[in-house]
Amino acid sequence: MSDTDQLVQSLFGPQSLFASTVPHYESRLAQVRMAQLVAEVAVKDGCLLVEAATGTGKTLAYLLPLLAMGHRVIVATATKALQDQIVAKDLPLVRQIMRSPFSFASLKGRANYLCLLRFRAYSHGATIPQEKKWLKLIKDWLPYTNTGDRDELQDMPEQLPFWFDVSAGGDHCIGKKCDDYDSCFLTKARNTAKNVDLLVVNHHLFFADLAVKEGGFGEILPNHKIVVFDEAHRIPDVVTTFFGWELSNYKVRELILDSRREFDEIGVDNHILYDSLQLLDDVANGLRGAFPQEDCRDALLPSDINNAPGKAMVAVEDALYRYREVIEPEQIRSKNIASLYRRAEELLEISGRIRSLADLTRVHWFETRGRGIFIHASPLETGPTLRELLYPTLDAVIFTSATLATGSGDKGFNFFRDQLGVAGDQVVMERLPPPFDYENRALLFVPNDLPEPNSPSYPEAVAWEIEQLLQVSQGRALCLFTSLKMMESVKQSLQDRLPYTLLVQGSRPKAALLETFKADISSVLFGVASFWEGVDIPGESLSMVIVDRLPFASPSDPVVAARGRWFESQKLNPFNTMSVPRAIIALKQGLGRLLRRSSDRGVMVVLDGRLVKKWYGKRFLSGLPPAPLTSDRVAVSKFFN
Repeated sequence: MSDTDQLVQSLFGPQSLFASTVPHYESRLAQVRMAQLVAEVAVKDGCLLVEAATGTGKTLAYLLPLLAMGHRVIVATATKALQDQIVAKDLPLVRQIMRSPFSFASLKGRANYLCLLRFRAYSHGATIPQEKKWLKLIKDWLPYTNTGDRDELQDMPEQLPFWFDVSAGGDHCIGKKCDDYDSCFLTKARNTAKNVDLLVVNHHLFFADLAVKEGGFGEILPNHKIVVFDEAHRIPDVVTTFFGWELSNYKVRELILDSRREFDEIGVDNHILYDSLQLLDDVANGLRGAFPQEDCRDALLPSDINNAPGKAMVAVEDALYRYREVIEPEQIRSKNIASLYRRAEELLEISGRIRSLADLTRVHWFETRGRGIFIHASPLETGPTLRELLYPTLDAVIFTSATLATGSGDKGFNFFRDQLGVAGDQVVMERLPPPFDYENRALLFVPNDLPEPNSPSYPEAVAWEIEQLLQVSQGRALCLFTSLKMMESVKQSLQDRLPYTLLVQGSRPKAALLETFKADISSVLFGVASFWEGVDIPGESLSMVIVDRLPFASPSDPVVAARGRWFESQKLNPFNTMSVPRAIIALKQGLGRLLRRSSDRGVMVVLDGRLVKKWYGKRFLSGLPPAPLTSDRVAVSKFFN
């Protein structure tokens, strides 16, 4: 028996510390196997891609061996919920099991922490009674908080309009030049993080740090040689965000608001400065007006640059240049003004880069949302960025999620592996068997007589099918839609015909909807987007998951279209190489809401006959849990009866 096998047995075996700590302990084969893989990659140095379904216990499978081996580790999660769960629930249990001391800390994004400097400045100018109420709550909390983390303020609204103006988020931090640097909550959190054995962060913070290091600025996170990425299927999208460039009218307006606040604070009496801010305000309005008024996403083309959008960007650059010119001699008056000057320089540089359309490794596109215009240049590939900036700094890296593979065997990891840019003999890939008895406790229903999803009669047919299914399941269903339009259409058809409470995304906060869905056993929940992930409702309340159609990304999306053209330039079929794998992972995420505990049972429904009729359907089915497949409605009734 190897040293790593002995270690894993001492942690997870029948005579292990785990067994003696947890009542009614039962060893899980998938958890033990994952722990072995983690220990081996930590010894040999390399990269591990491991798919571990819900119920595996993957958090303990990577925490216990790494900490027992004495490694300093960063764990990065996609969601704050998992980050908090690891700190509040998993790590206290790990301490009991190991019975040896280790230190840990959690570090969140900058915007979670109160900025003392900005809080004082904002409080000084507050006049709205409702704002004064919440500012007083924060002021009363200050003597008692050690962290400055807004999550401690449970009575404060989640969407507090002015929180951004008093937080440490954004581009306004002046670092060591700040008078509050030593008492700064963010500084204290970072200093604590430097010395712990285990640091728990989220993906956004981790890759924000990597982007800062690329730019040559100070690091946020301490250097660790082993990193575990949990919920790793989210990483490509996060990398795309943090290594892209963005210009928005909101960023220009943030610069204007922070400038006016600082000028008022220090008593600037210079009409030329205020005139430059008014010009910036005018061109920010002009930038929004140069793009479509309706909400949309589209490519930024040379024809756009030669017309109103490009001219509006030039006007923003001219105004930023003028602002920078008049504020430069004022930098000696305050550290904040020096920070404002730097921010103007960065916006000026980013706008010029995007407008040139010169970087052929990026897709240039824009998005309009309400009053906002967001202009982007996003990397076409994420692999090269990770190969250059991430892997050379690490000895071992572990990627894990319930959805990484798009099929069986090592080839099932090809899509995700290519997105990560990992290759070579040091890469280990394994898809662990699901811990739940899908063959006896679940059913996959795919009706084969519905119209094609692009048919005009499809929405009506979907509404009818959902109504029939809900009668059989007696409610107790999560209905996931690939678009708001489809969800609204089905809601309009069914809202007066269902004898069950109908909960619809957007009507209330997500947490409140989930709490009601869990408590009201027969209720039905309609959701899109975020409800495909992060919904953990074990028990009878969630006995059926219905997906309206295969979740292919829209081919008209500018990023999807540009990446499709890039795959074609590499002599690859974008549908096979990109569209199908992405849709498989998304479908697995949605259907994965069903079985959350070993005692759960229920039906997975996909209202898209392409899953059984098209050639690529076999690829989808090979990536899904091994539940029996049926197109017979009677079989669904029998399952529930």
